Amino acid sequence: MELAKKYSEMKLGSYIYDNRFKIGNNLLQFIKDNGYIKSSFSKLTGISRPTIDKLIKGEIDNNTNFKKHVDKIITIFNIKFEELIDYKHAESDNNREVVASNNAPEEYELSDKSKRMFGFLDDIIDLYEVYNGSNSGKEVN
Repeated sequence: MELAKKYSEMKLGSYIYDNRFKIGNNLLQFIKDNGYIKSSFSKLTGISRPTIDKLIKGEIDNNTNFKKHVDKIITIFNIKFEELIDYKHAESDNNREVVASNNAPEEYELSDKSKRMFGFLDDIIDLYEVYNGSNSGKEVN
C-alpha cells in the first residue's frame, strides 16, 4: 500500500521523519548508485550541499523541513516514498574488484576529531570533482 494513501499528510511527515536515518542511508546509496556526487546531486535538486549532508546523517530536526526536501528528491527522480524508504542497492555490472582492509576492532567508533577530519576530506574531494570537471559524477547543467 502506498504511504500517501495510508497516512494523512501530517502523519506521513511524521512517518518519514521517524525513518530519517534509514532514508539518509538509502539516500547516500541512491546518490552513489545513480553516479552522482553530493555536489552534483545538490545542484540537480536545488538542495544545498550542507543540507544534503544533514539529510544523509538524519540531522534535520524538523519533520516539515525533512519532508519538504524528501518531496523534492522524489519529485525530481520520479520515485515514490516507498522506493526511498525501502531502497535496494543496485548491483554493479562491472567486475571491478575492490580490496580494502579494516583491521579496526569490532564495535570500534571513530573519535569526533576523526569524523570531522574525514568529513573535511570528503568535502575537499567533492570540491575537487566540481572544479576539476571530473567525470566521476554526472554532469549537471
